[in-house]
Amino acid sequence: MIHARSVRLAAVVVLGGAVALATSACGGPMQAGAAAVVQGQRTTDATVQDQVASIVSLVQHNSLQQGDITDAQRASLAKAQINLLVQQAVWQRVADDHGVAVTAAEDTKEHTTLVEQARSSLGAAQFTGSDNEAVALADAESQSSTGLAPSTVPIYTHIQALITAVVGDTAGKLHVDPNDQNSLPALQAAILPMLSKAATEVNVKISPRYGSFDPATRQIVAAKASWIRPTAAQLAAAAAAQQQPQQ
Repeated sequence: MIHARSVRLAAVVVLGGAVALATSACGGPMQAGAAAVVQGQRTTDATVQDQVASIVSLVQHNSLQQGDITDAQRASLAKAQINLLVQQAVWQRVADDHGVAVTAAEDTKEHTTLVEQARSSLGAAQFTGSDNEAVALADAESQSSTGLAPSTVPIYTHIQALITAVVGDTAGKLHVDPNDQNSLPALQAAILPMLSKAATEVNVKISPRYGSFDPATRQIVAAKASWIRPTAAQLAAAAAAQQQPQQ
C-alpha cells in the first residue's frame, strides 16, 4: 500500500474492526448478479471479475508473477475489491458524522501524491502506463499490497483523502500534532469509536461467494476456493486497455 503520511497509516490500522462490524450486518437475499450492495450502490460480479482481470493482466504483463494466478490469489483479489467499497462507506460516514468534507481539489492533490510516489518507486523511465496503472502496479509490488485495480484507484484516492481529513480534524480537536508519532495513541483512541459507530450505520450486503464474516478475527474471510476466473476475452481487453496512451 502506498502511504504519504505515517499518521494516516496509523488511522488505517484501526479500520479492521470497523470493516468487520460493517460486514457482520450483512444479511438478506442478494440481487442476482450482485457482488455487493454498499450504501445502495450495487457492484456486479462482472465488475469484480473485470477488476481481477485487470490486476492479473497488469501483474503478468510486468512479470511480477509467472504462470497462472491461483484460486487463493483470485479469491483474495476479489475480496479486496469488496473491502475497498466498505472502507469508503465507513470513512465517508465518519466524515459526514463529524462535519468533515473532502473537496475535489483535495482528491486531486491526494491522487497526484500517490502517482508521484508510484512512478518514483517504479522508475519513471521504465513504466509508461497510465497514472492509475502506475499506482495499481506499485501497490502490487509492495509488501503490503491491497489488491488495487487501476479502475479502483480513484476510490482508494478518495479514502486516503477522507482519512487525511478525519485525522486532521480529530488532531485539531485534541490539540495534538497529527505528524507527531507521540500523537498516535490519542488519535487512534479517538478515531476507533468513530469507525465502530459508522460501521454499524452503513448499509452493506456482500454475496457469500466472496467470503464470510469471521467474528474471531473480525475480518472478511475470503472463500477458500474462488470461482473468479477471468476469461481470455477479459484478459485481452484488460491488456489492450493497458496499452493505450497514458491518460
